[in-house]
Amino acid sequence: MTNVQEQDKRKGGRPPTGRVRKLSKSVTVKFSKPSYEALKLRARKANRKLAEYIRESALNGEVVSGHNTETVAIAKNLIGMANNLNQLTKLSHQKGFHETHVYVVDLLRRLKEILGEYRQASYKPKPSSMGRKEDTT
Repeated sequence: MTNVQEQDKRKGGRPPTGRVRKLSKSVTVKFSKPSYEALKLRARKANRKLAEYIRESALNGEVVSGHNTETVAIAKNLIGMANNLNQLTKLSHQKGFHETHVYVVDLLRRLKEILGEYRQASYKPKPSSMGRKEDTT
């Protein structure tokens, strides 16, 4: 009889939340006032609470990586070349361009090569517009 009475006591109220759905961890994120207002507007348009909107955006959004290791290496190489160019400029002003002409031409050739490598490494083809009708008005 006591088991029946205990079961009757627990019938009402909200069922317990499962461990998977329970939100126990928090992350603090700061926004500027215009960004915050834009987020609030987007959440309102999506008919969501701000926290829900940010959570779904973070979990389902696409992250675009900054730079891969190849482009970082090329950028470092370019920085080194810029330092060389500054040194050659200073030397050209001191001794005259006729003495540093060969070095400047060689540096320019290497800079063009590195810029070409960077363009190839960072080239991302745009999605094709096949099957889409363009507006001709």
